[in-house]
Amino acid sequence: MLSVRRLSIAFLVALAACDSGRLGAPLGSSNGTAGTTGTTAATSLVGTWRRIIYFLADDGSASSSETTWRFNANGTASRLSVTRNYTAGLADAQSVDARYEALTSTVRITYLAPSSGTFEYSYRVSRDTLYLASQAYARVAP
Repeated sequence: MLSVRRLSIAFLVALAACDSGRLGAPLGSSNGTAGTTGTTAATSLVGTWRRIIYFLADDGSASSSETTWRFNANGTASRLSVTRNYTAGLADAQSVDARYEALTSTVRITYLAPSSGTFEYSYRVSRDTLYLASQAYARVAP
């Protein structure tokens, strides 16, 4: 059992090392646009962005939480959330469709049925990193 825990720790350390510094301090960042709504902001958001957080519990079990946002040029968006338990070999996924509007330094996201609600999050794009509500997402596709 101890070797599984060591293997899990080594796996998580190796994954953290693969970050290439993308989650560090932002360089060359841009916030929204100068206007109230904007094509520049929308253009910088367009693409697929992913954030993965890895966990190692006291009992040695390894799991992760993965969130992928897809912002389309036509103002539609989707969010895919995947939770994995590597130790038990289990995964759960939830997908939500939305519409979005990029404002000066925030993005307004309205979730579509069967989900509901409108939320406004701060955002900025720095190279290949989207900071959405201060959480870093790496660009995985244009």
